[in-house]
Amino acid sequence: QNNWDLVAAINGVIPQENGILQSEYGGETLQGPAYGPTSHSAAGSSTPSSSSAFRHVVPSRQIVERQPRMLDFRVEYRDRNVDVVLEDSSTVGDIKRILENELQIPASKMLLKGWKTGDVDDSTVLKTLHLPKNNSLYVLTPDLPLPSSSHSGIFLLIEIFISNRYGDCHPVYFIGSLEAAFQEAFYGKARDRKLLAIYLHHDESVLTNVFCSQMLCAESIVSYLSQNFITWAWDMTKEANRARFLTMCTRHFGSVVAQTIRTQKTDQFPLFLIIMGKRSSNEVLNVIQGNTTVDELMMRLMAAMEIFSAQQQEDIKDEDEREARENVKREQDEAYRISLEADRAKREAQEREMAEQFRLEQIRKEQEEEREAIRLSLEQSLPPEPKEESTESVSKLRIRTPSGEFFERRFLASSKLQVVFDFVASKGYPWEEYKLLGTFPRRDVTQLDPNKSLLEVKLYPQETLFLEAKE
Repeated sequence: QNNWDLVAAINGVIPQENGILQSEYGGETLQGPAYGPTSHSAAGSSTPSSSSAFRHVVPSRQIVERQPRMLDFRVEYRDRNVDVVLEDSSTVGDIKRILENELQIPASKMLLKGWKTGDVDDSTVLKTLHLPKNNSLYVLTPDLPLPSSSHSGIFLLIEIFISNRYGDCHPVYFIGSLEAAFQEAFYGKARDRKLLAIYLHHDESVLTNVFCSQMLCAESIVSYLSQNFITWAWDMTKEANRARFLTMCTRHFGSVVAQTIRTQKTDQFPLFLIIMGKRSSNEVLNVIQGNTTVDELMMRLMAAMEIFSAQQQEDIKDEDEREARENVKREQDEAYRISLEADRAKREAQEREMAEQFRLEQIRKEQEEEREAIRLSLEQSLPPEPKEESTESVSKLRIRTPSGEFFERRFLASSKLQVVFDFVASKGYPWEEYKLLGTFPRRDVTQLDPNKSLLEVKLYPQETLFLEAKE
């Protein structure tokens, strides 16, 4: 498939970081059909036989060119640099997952910055950003605390140097990387944000001593900076430090600001950069050179504060409105949750009540079915009612129910009292729940011996009895 070009074959299955490997054939199309090693015997023939086992194939350069494009990323986090190489079909989230393993930081805590096209999200495909092959990014972690050791000796020496040479009255410098200074100054709540002042020191400038002793260490300047600014310092004396800062400057502030600093001569140092954080970028409000006075420096700091204060008020208003909306939403969500809980509790109570009603109804039905079964059984077990013209002694009983109704029946005088009880129970009045009362004399018949005959208990030849529910 690749005209026996090993490099092209490898390139077809293993994407290379720098694109397409160069083949010894130089990508040129071979003239005529290709043959395998078994066709060497026919090398003298100018035209292969149509019955050859090897068919003509098109060179694979077209296939190779469709391989994914590789992108290189140099990602800076505090004092570390991580190199990441990915296909352009990958996403921003893929970069974060690689960094998560390298930096041991949860991807959800990362803010990946430095994109030329503005902020992106984790699902953004790199190909859609039209990135160059080599890219520089940086990671911010505003939700993570700064470790005590996350500072560079380069700008720590600035504080020691100024303190030792010019005394203790000097700005309090932020000890940490430039990205950490951004987090401290720009990524808190709007009311807590400050301007960032970057002091660029150059030990070989003739203005350094005057600027540090008379302006930078002036009490008014020190007090104003401490109240309104995060102050960060960098030593530009060594070329390596200068080059590193210019790289950071290009990444964070753009090439125009970097070029402005690059063109500053040694005697124009020290420099003071006043930076204001915005939603999508960091804006350099002022670049103050070393040939200034205390009054002019204070005036320019105050002018920057006026611009910052106006922006801060807008940010506070936006943040308050956003928090108010979020609070309303939280309250609505909470009210909705409470409503759902109340509805659920009400529904569960109704279901419990219905279940209890169903249970009681089932019990009632079972009891009724049981009582009906007993009643039918008693009714079927009763002896036949004797006829009026019976030759045997017959007792006629008239029984009044609690509802005022009467029912009558004839019994043999020799029948046991239990037969009367069974008859009353067959009518729905079991003697366990009702008592049978006689009239003259008034007595509770249910208290008598049920095995005695009606004649013995004096319910002969006739008697009127009353049913009364037991208490």
